[in-house]
Amino acid sequence: MNAQSRSRRWRAASLVLLSAAVLATAPAALAQTFAIGAGGGLLNDEGSAESLKNFSTGAGYGFAEIALDQGVLLQARYTRMKLPSSAADGPDIDVDAATLSVAYLFREDWWQAGFVAGGGGYWLGPKEPGPGQMALEQSTARFGWHGGLLTIFALGRQADLRLEAVGHLIRDDDRRKPIVLSAAVAWKF
Repeated sequence: MNAQSRSRRWRAASLVLLSAAVLATAPAALAQTFAIGAGGGLLNDEGSAESLKNFSTGAGYGFAEIALDQGVLLQARYTRMKLPSSAADGPDIDVDAATLSVAYLFREDWWQAGFVAGGGGYWLGPKEPGPGQMALEQSTARFGWHGGLLTIFALGRQADLRLEAVGHLIRDDDRRKPIVLSAAVAWKF
């Protein structure tokens, strides 16, 4: 593992830890709920969901969140995804993202659904070139936005299942727009 990759991961982890520290030091409210969780899903690197064939790679993530109010969540998340190179014969690009999101949910008896939006840092690093590949892209750190739909199903008093469809807009030169369809499990305390 090269020093640049470790530095990129350290920056992403630092942003997530800083966000978690802010969440942990927030003043307590009555029945304030915290949650941690992990999930993963299919990643569409074409920027369009018109065909299921576009969902060719995956993404994984971990998160910590706090309920700010009934139906309003603040979430800090670390995501790892793989995107193709913008060059035809370039190596894939590993993306580490540290984001902060706000979700607004409509509540029913055993499920909630609503919107999620936020922003954060995206660290893009091309993998080592394989045989016949040329590394044309450089490692870079960029800001990006994301937004989408979230549905939460209660699995009990302390656990829930989450289904998401989230689009990302990474502010790099190629204006990448990955879409992630994912499932996650969260534990509330």
